[in-house]
Amino acid sequence: MKKRLLLLSVSLLSLSFTSAALAEEVVIGRVPMPVLNSSEWAMIRQQQGRNLQIIPVDVNLAVDHGVVYAVSIRHGSGYPEIDNTIVRWISNNWRTDNWFRGGDSYVVSLDVDPVLHHVVFRNNDGNVRNSFPIIETLRADVISIVRGS
Repeated sequence: MKKRLLLLSVSLLSLSFTSAALAEEVVIGRVPMPVLNSSEWAMIRQQQGRNLQIIPVDVNLAVDHGVVYAVSIRHGSGYPEIDNTIVRWISNNWRTDNWFRGGDSYVVSLDVDPVLHHVVFRNNDGNVRNSFPIIETLRADVISIVRGS
């Protein structure tokens, strides 16, 4: 009886550690962030005037075993030329770790910052580096990986 209780306790403890770990995000790669050219930054400055605002962009990725095989804009910036530049950059430069299959509906949220002239992951906690290209850690929600979505 004591062995069964001990086994049950150990099982419940490992289950709680596993579920806590599944609530985390895991690193699936390190990717260079999109780079806009000077005319694209000038276009944003001209359109926004003196009140420069961060522009959110959401991108759909299709990933299979590390290969990004499709990229599309889910929520655009309002600047088609910039959206196209971001899509081309990601298509040409991003890869994930080989084990990550990702599926067809992996969403990445980016911020285009016209003041700093950087494109970064949304909520990157303000750690924008001055070097180009910026290399950022790409993360995925473990729950979606386990469920296969």
